Amino acid sequence: MNVVEASFNGTLRTILLLVLAWMVLRMILRYQRAKDPPPARRTNEPQRPAGEVRIERPGDADRSGKPPGNIVDADFEEIK
Repeated sequence: MNVVEASFNGTLRTILLLVLAWMVLRMILRYQRAKDPPPARRTNEPQRPAGEVRIERPGDADRSGKPPGNIVDADFEEIK
């Protein structure tokens, strides 16, 4: 019976050590993330609300109407 109790205690001790190591690692990562400055945003583009979508065209150099490069139209289904 001692073998069963010893392995049970060892398992609990291992789980406890893993949980403590995980919590310490989370605290360290949160501290480092708080120290880092927020990512810089592009200042030359106007801010738009979340969820707004826009289609940007490449430069206006080629106005022949033919798409540049190897662009292939994608199939789509119209939803009514």
